[in-house]
Amino acid sequence: MTLFYNPASLGGNNSVSFYPLNMRLGVTNALDDMDRFKNFPKNDPDAIVDRLIGFPIYAEASAYPGLKMMRFGFNLFASNKLSLNLRNRIHPSFEIDYRYDRGFAAGFAFNILGGVSAKGKKLGSGKRLSVGYNLKYIRREGVRGEFDVFGTGLLGKINSGFQNIQDIKDAFGFAEGKAFGHDLGLEFAIGNGTSEFVSGLSVLNVGDIYFRKLSKGEADVPRQEMYVNAGFAFKQDFKIVDYALSMDLKPINLPIPVARMIHLGAMVNIPFFSFYGGMSEGYISYGAEVRFFPFKLIAGFYDVELASEYKEEAGKRAIIYLSFFDAEFDIF
Repeated sequence: MTLFYNPASLGGNNSVSFYPLNMRLGVTNALDDMDRFKNFPKNDPDAIVDRLIGFPIYAEASAYPGLKMMRFGFNLFASNKLSLNLRNRIHPSFEIDYRYDRGFAAGFAFNILGGVSAKGKKLGSGKRLSVGYNLKYIRREGVRGEFDVFGTGLLGKINSGFQNIQDIKDAFGFAEGKAFGHDLGLEFAIGNGTSEFVSGLSVLNVGDIYFRKLSKGEADVPRQEMYVNAGFAFKQDFKIVDYALSMDLKPINLPIPVARMIHLGAMVNIPFFSFYGGMSEGYISYGAEVRFFPFKLIAGFYDVELASEYKEEAGKRAIIYLSFFDAEFDIF
């Protein structure tokens, strides 16, 4: 997944790694909101809307098989994501954002300074300054819009009748397109083999990504915004136990409150297990990882900001990452 964050991080890779079978599943975290579904109404539209307002729905199923070979990385990806959010009790409307992406990413890093092999060690030794580039191809299809639940627009579309599935897609603003995107990265690291400090800067989706339309309907695929991210991390490795502390500011190029840009993280790693904790946009996140070959399982809980201001509207989510037959070789 290095390519999707900062391709310059490949400058610190001195091994060959394979990730042939991995998947990511995400859902709405409803553990703190189970009372909402007790005695759930079945035949009363007004009561159903009243129960679902303020409960954002999220679902994801994605896969990212890939490999890293020294300073080069490659990933295939296929990702399904759905977000539904019902708002406004007086005049209910629901926001829908569904997208199905598939494509590839290929990137590399070049070490301007340092980059001597740290074979057999998790952390680098000496100084390293790396630049990186990533090329990605995305084919995207989906629906994005806002509809009045009891408005004439939505009812009119339904009452007009549909001849086939394509008519339904067009009525709700379905669009399909393809595009190439570019990412740039810069990373500096200094360490002694036991401790390491890393700082990085990445520009993702350079100049925004504009999709060439493939569908025949009126809707277009929205552009993918450019993100400029900065981050710092400190790591220590004591053989049996290692840990990392990190801080990211992202995206620093968008007009959002500074408090929303702050992402803090911590990780403690012991044989077979890892534990994660952090705070993003003011919301706590936590998770754990279990590693027993041939599988690796990560489960976690986190919140995202759905509105524009700091801690204005939280979307509670749970995630599971499952990977099989990961392999890494120090052959150079």
